[in-house]
Amino acid sequence: MIYTQAERDVIVADSLEGFTYRQKRALLCALDQKSADSAKCEQWLIKSCGGGVYNKMRALFCDDDYRAAVLGALEDKDVVCVPLGGADYPERLAQIPVPPLVLYCRGRTQLLARDCFAVVGSRRTPAATLAACRRISAELSSALCIVTGIADGADTAAARGALESGNLICVLPGGHACVSSQANARLVAEAEERALTVSEWPPDTAVLKYMFTARNRIIAGLSLGVLVAAAPKKSGALITAAYAADYGREVFALPHSLGVAAGEGSNELIKNGAALCCNALDIFSAFGLEYKTQTQNLTPEEAAVIGCLRECGRAHIQQIAQAAGIKVFQAVTVLSSLELKGLAVRCGGNMYQAV
Repeated sequence: MIYTQAERDVIVADSLEGFTYRQKRALLCALDQKSADSAKCEQWLIKSCGGGVYNKMRALFCDDDYRAAVLGALEDKDVVCVPLGGADYPERLAQIPVPPLVLYCRGRTQLLARDCFAVVGSRRTPAATLAACRRISAELSSALCIVTGIADGADTAAARGALESGNLICVLPGGHACVSSQANARLVAEAEERALTVSEWPPDTAVLKYMFTARNRIIAGLSLGVLVAAAPKKSGALITAAYAADYGREVFALPHSLGVAAGEGSNELIKNGAALCCNALDIFSAFGLEYKTQTQNLTPEEAAVIGCLRECGRAHIQQIAQAAGIKVFQAVTVLSSLELKGLAVRCGGNMYQAV
């Protein structure tokens, strides 16, 4: 990857360990002779970390061997950098209060130029909501690039929904070489091959607890809006929604039945002004985008069964068979077909629900 001098400076500054975000930005300012605040930034750095530390920091930043080693290590790990201030850095993300100095990427970096929409939610999202999340994400990805995390539950459903189109950005909580969820290592690998994974941390950075909250600001910052598929009273998805609201982005939430703990936070969002979302059309309409419906051919038995489920909300297989006028063994086959088409989901105990 070929970087400009300014881009290399940002990448090298971000590699300096033991320094805060503000100190790294101040160093770039201090060493920029064209900046009117150069002397002021240098004075602040000396006061902040001490003259000796500042001199070592500056010497390392200017060392040609160190700079070459930083860039070489990134290339060896197949990581492409998109530095703040560079031509490829997403304009929407650059506008947030604390934009990442560098986006460390694997995959199709051109997706950063797309209009993005975030879909997030809890690890403990109900099965029917997971199916709805996956379907909505797939439909949205026809016009928008879906942004989400890599956690089990709603994030994975959203990622899987968008992966077929390739319009997906997965934001990692730590470095690429330290994927936090080994269960989702396969998802990350697929996203790197067909879409894009992004982190604000160099590849070998281990995941620490605070990085999840920091990651959530990137998900919100990249996006036009955020859909919360499911969130209990305390959830990282609610933190993402709060960032989105602070950044002036649209917030949507799927509604949940009373007593469903995994949806209490989502319902609270709606009470506090988030847009209630039932399908992809609600989001397309909010942004003035054309929604192209995808019709599915249903057999008479499938139409009868899905009609029953939409009327009842949730029903036992025997109730479904009776309402549809078919045998229970026929209902099993029909429901399996509807599950494959993403129209129904098994809820356990031979109970089914429309999606």
